[in-house]
Amino acid sequence: MVSGDTSPDTAETPYYERQGAGINKVLYSFGLIIAAGYAWRFFNPGGLDRDRVRHALSVAVFNFFIPALAFGLMAGAPSDRSLVFIPLTGAIVVLACLAAGFAVYRLLPWFKDIPRPAVGVMIISAAFGNVMYLGLPVITEMLGVQYGYAAVLYDLLASTPILLTFGVFIAARYGGGKAVSIGASLKRVFLLPPLWGVAAGMAVRFAGVAVPQPAQDAVGLMGRAVVPIMIFTVGLALDFHDVKRLLTAVPALAIKLALAPALAWWIGSRLGMTAGALKATTIEGAMPVMVLLLVIADEFELDVPLAAACITVSTVALFFTMPVMMRALF
Repeated sequence: MVSGDTSPDTAETPYYERQGAGINKVLYSFGLIIAAGYAWRFFNPGGLDRDRVRHALSVAVFNFFIPALAFGLMAGAPSDRSLVFIPLTGAIVVLACLAAGFAVYRLLPWFKDIPRPAVGVMIISAAFGNVMYLGLPVITEMLGVQYGYAAVLYDLLASTPILLTFGVFIAARYGGGKAVSIGASLKRVFLLPPLWGVAAGMAVRFAGVAVPQPAQDAVGLMGRAVVPIMIFTVGLALDFHDVKRLLTAVPALAIKLALAPALAWWIGSRLGMTAGALKATTIEGAMPVMVLLLVIADEFELDVPLAAACITVSTVALFFTMPVMMRALF
C-alpha cells in the first residue's frame, strides 16, 4: 500500500496480527488510567485538588520528562524521509482542519449566531489534537517505542508551532484576552524545552555520536514513567458538566476525529511513508482535542466550559472512532 521509501519496516508483521487484541485492548487499558485521573476529584488525596495535581504533573512532564524522552527518541530515529514527511503531513493536516473549522463556523448560516468565544473554541478544537499526552502513549503501545519519534515530530515540529502562532491569533481574535504579537509567539516556540530535546537528539543522530549506555538507560526509564503520567493527566482534565451544549460542536469534533486521520493517511500515502511511519502519523491525526485548549481558553477569555466539554467528549469518542478509522484505512 505504501511505496517510495526504500527503508523497509523490518520485523514488522501485519498490523492487527502483531497487536493481538489490537486497538481496543490498548485504548481500554488507557481508559482505566484516564478513569483513575477523573476519579481524583471525588477524593482529593492528600488534600490536593485535581487542578493543582494536573498543573504540577504537566509542568514536570513538559519541562523535564518530555525533553529527555524527545532526545532519546530522536537520537535513535531512522535517518529516512519520515523525519521530513511526518512534520510536513502534520502541518498540512492541522492547517487544513483549521480552514475547515473556520469555513463551518464562519461561513455556514446555521452557526452565525454562536458567540465569538464559542467560535474560537470550535475552530481550535477542529485542528489541534492531544498528540503528545495521548498520541505518544498510544503509538508506543500499539506500534512499539521505536515509532515514538513520530509523535515528537508531529507535535513539536508541526502542531505546537502552528498552535503558538496561528492558534493563539485565532484565540485572541475571538476571545477577550490579551493581544499577541508575531515576535512573542515565535519566541515561545523556540524556547520550548521539548524542542531543545529534539534538536539535541537530531544533532547526536546526524553527528554519529554514541549516547552513553547510562544515559540511554535513564532516558528509557523516564520514557516508561512518563507514559502513564501523561494519560493520568488527561483524566484529571476531563469535565462532564457542560456536555449538553455540544450539539454545535459536532462539526468540529467530526473534523478532528474523522477528517484529520483520513487526511494524515492520504497525505502520508502520497508522500510514500513507510508502513509504520504512516500508521503512527495517522494515529496522531486521530487524537482527540488537546487538553492545552483549557489553558488557551482561559488565557484568552474563550468559552472555557465548552472547551472542557469538547476535550471530554472527544476523548471518550476516541474509543469508538479510532478503531473504526484505523480498520478502514489499514
